[in-house]
Amino acid sequence: MKLLLISALFICNAYSGLLVKKTLFNGKENIISVKRINTEVLKPKVIKKIREYISEKDKTEESYYIESLEPVDSKYKNLLTHKKRSHLFVAHEVRKIINTGNDSNRITLTFLGDGYTILEKEKYFSDVKALVKDMFEEVTFKSYLKLFNIYAIFVASEESGISDIKTKRTAFDLYRSPKGSKRGIMPGNKRAIEDALELIDAHTDYPIIIANDDYYGGLGGRYAIATRSKTSGAMVLRHELGHNFSNVGEEYDGGQVYSGANFSSSKNVPWTHWIKDKLEVHNSEFLTGSYVWQDLSKKDFKINFNFPHDSKYFYELKLSSVGWKSKDDVKVYLDGKELEINGVYTKDRSFFRTKRVYLSKGEHELKIVDNNRDGDNVLAYANGYAYPQSYDFSKSKVGAFNVFANDGRQRGYRPTHNICLMRDMRSKVFCPIDQENIWLQFLSRISLIDKIEQSGENYTVKTLDIEKLSIRWFKKKKGWGASKEEIKELAGKWSVNLKKYGKGKFYPTVSLSHPEIRKKSEHTIDEKEIRIK
Repeated sequence: MKLLLISALFICNAYSGLLVKKTLFNGKENIISVKRINTEVLKPKVIKKIREYISEKDKTEESYYIESLEPVDSKYKNLLTHKKRSHLFVAHEVRKIINTGNDSNRITLTFLGDGYTILEKEKYFSDVKALVKDMFEEVTFKSYLKLFNIYAIFVASEESGISDIKTKRTAFDLYRSPKGSKRGIMPGNKRAIEDALELIDAHTDYPIIIANDDYYGGLGGRYAIATRSKTSGAMVLRHELGHNFSNVGEEYDGGQVYSGANFSSSKNVPWTHWIKDKLEVHNSEFLTGSYVWQDLSKKDFKINFNFPHDSKYFYELKLSSVGWKSKDDVKVYLDGKELEINGVYTKDRSFFRTKRVYLSKGEHELKIVDNNRDGDNVLAYANGYAYPQSYDFSKSKVGAFNVFANDGRQRGYRPTHNICLMRDMRSKVFCPIDQENIWLQFLSRISLIDKIEQSGENYTVKTLDIEKLSIRWFKKKKGWGASKEEIKELAGKWSVNLKKYGKGKFYPTVSLSHPEIRKKSEHTIDEKEIRIK
């Protein structure tokens, strides 16, 4: 349930508790803040636990960010403070971009911007609105839009842009890592970020930071970080929010973190409820995985590899680049023959695939050459695979598809081949397993029932504005430990008069039956108690 729960005199009272934010590194806790809240949780409950950082390729430490609900008499009571912000944000402004209801029962997303000067304030708000429209009003997160309230907080930076080769004075000190790359963007001043999030009254469920930078880069984990790039900003943010919303690791090969609902270490996958017939296992082979970040103007990329099969298998290459603005910039050769690559050419980060190639068993050479020597053609990675002809590439296919760690060894299995944006950065959709898991993660934090309104003897149940909700009414039988009995004539009615049913405890029970959720879960059912004396 959401941290601050709506209550009424005729509904069970909420209890006072603590919201604790902390990090956990090698078993050692670092308390960020402790706040008193109203919550129905009487026992300690972890409501959020994610890796503090999930970055592309770079090694991820075993460090976690945790939010937990604790009873007021817990070990954290002496840390209860109403701290003053240590940062004075002179030039700041808050705008609510999406409002679907009371913050206390919504998933609250808060955008911050780094590297925007006071003169770039409207540019920042325009960038946020463009990202929100792309991701939340179109396909990717459209299913969940009615669950969100979205804020944008502007905090002015002294200099425009973020730190890279040159260090800049910005509000949150974001910086590229490694310098000069189009990969990770790290949070420099986390205290300033936390202080800025306090500029709104609502508790932020998922903080998002947008860097005033025109090129690819980002980070998942405690903060979802992306840039304003028109070609890659939304693409990166979708992926990073996928980590945070769904609390899962990667699906692409060569990553650092494989965990959560979209990963299985064995063929006994936990998503069989999405498979119509029997489970099919699809194994490819990872032949070459080279995460090189090589400037091709200085040196051609060349690698030899062994293709271990005959014509029953074929070869496919996945590439990522920076600076490849046209097909004439760089040429890819296999055994001296140019390969056709498919993708979108941009001077920003780009992603490509080759067509299927049938190879003879034995040694082969892959060579990638800068064709125009303009100095900005960089190869990020080149991953080569062998696929059996029976491999199922269909987008709708759910099964067990193997995934490989950065050392080339098989790590486990993912649900689909290439439909999911956690696997393919160019995709705008999740696989059914991730889509379902995001629903369940969200519903564990909020209630289907928004509030119950009373007008005389009439009671009206107000819910989240989402489809596929149904309602039934129950009354508790007399006697200690007695069960509940359904009032069947009230089924499907959202506003009822309970006078003729006498005194006692009544329970409107709302259920969600959504096509994107197949797993049975307690979070798809919500009820409130009404006491009539």
